[in-house]
Amino acid sequence: MKVFIVNIILLFSLLNGDSSFFDTNYIGKQKDDIVKIITQNFSTLRLNTSDINNTYNYLKFEDKIQEITVLFFLSDNNICTLVRFMSDYSNINDVLEDINQNYSKIDNNNWNFTSNGKLYNVNLDEGDWFFTVSIKEMK
Repeated sequence: MKVFIVNIILLFSLLNGDSSFFDTNYIGKQKDDIVKIITQNFSTLRLNTSDINNTYNYLKFEDKIQEITVLFFLSDNNICTLVRFMSDYSNINDVLEDINQNYSKIDNNNWNFTSNGKLYNVNLDEGDWFFTVSIKEMK
């Protein structure tokens, strides 16, 4: 029961608090700005610096119970080029509701939005044990 209550509180803070995770377009933002936004607005997410990957430049945030992971892939200049929001299926209905409120639906698993004159794609990939929401600029 405790885990269920923690899950509800976590998801509420990520999706329905003063700001939603999906309210902000992180693409094009500097690394330091992303850290500041996430730490100020989503207290349940913690920056994970224990994983070192020499192939990709990214920021990795996880919730306390490791149910939600968010990756911000960065360019060589530390500018965000791709966001991946991953969660187990206990959160899918709330995430879909939030995505549908923030973006224009294209089909079952795709949405888009425009920000600063640029078009972005939001894609839902449903895996066996978890789902991933990817956000990237359309070229």
